[in-house]
Amino acid sequence: MPNGPQPSVFQTAGGSSTAYTINVNSVQPGLLAPLSFVTNGAPNIVALFSNTSTYVLPVTLSGVSTALAKPDDNITLYGIVFGPVTPNIPAGQLVQQLNALQLDFRITFAGVPAMVNYKGLGPGYTGLYQFNVVVP
Repeated sequence: MPNGPQPSVFQTAGGSSTAYTINVNSVQPGLLAPLSFVTNGAPNIVALFSNTSTYVLPVTLSGVSTALAKPDDNITLYGIVFGPVTPNIPAGQLVQQLNALQLDFRITFAGVPAMVNYKGLGPGYTGLYQFNVVVP
């Protein structure tokens, strides 16, 4: 689908909607920040300590292992729609190899740049980007 305004019609068993114009962008990135990770009214992104099931969060959540990150911790962030990777992996395909995001990507913590050890589609997933980051 080309970039820019595009007409969209939504269809269900009950019928079709009237055409609605949406703006299509080739890249519209976002880090995962589900509603279940909102604490004290503030959103938190999904971040895991690398190779663990412990989430990086400032508070505890019921049934979830959490801890605060500190300098030199390795954490993994997830997101969607960050753009093309090399080698090319077509949309909808299960990722079975390491790859690299083609576009520039940087992470900072309070303005301090972090080292990003991996930036690409997450192996074993479809359409989910993975970023392995060292906390500065």
